[in-house]
Amino acid sequence: MNQVRSDLPSPRWQSWVTTIRCEMIDEHVSLMAKNDWTSHCTWYKEYKGSTSEGKKIVKRDRKTKRQIELCQGPLCSYVTSFRDRLIEEERGAAS
Repeated sequence: MNQVRSDLPSPRWQSWVTTIRCEMIDEHVSLMAKNDWTSHCTWYKEYKGSTSEGKKIVKRDRKTKRQIELCQGPLCSYVTSFRDRLIEEERGAAS
């Protein structure tokens, strides 16, 4: 999710990263949240993200092509729940 959330408390950290097993694509992926509350999956950015950023077009194997089809993108439930959990922790710490 790439929207900056200014209505939330500022976190005490610059960025937060965790690694999980994504059941959608059957791989370990890293989830990242920044201190402006933007969040993303590094696997999504690497394999399914926009190719208009000057990246070379790379041939993908069958497994990766299948994973790309299954990936839910930036609004994936893993990414949003990771970010929402961090928001709740920061709200609890601020109170």
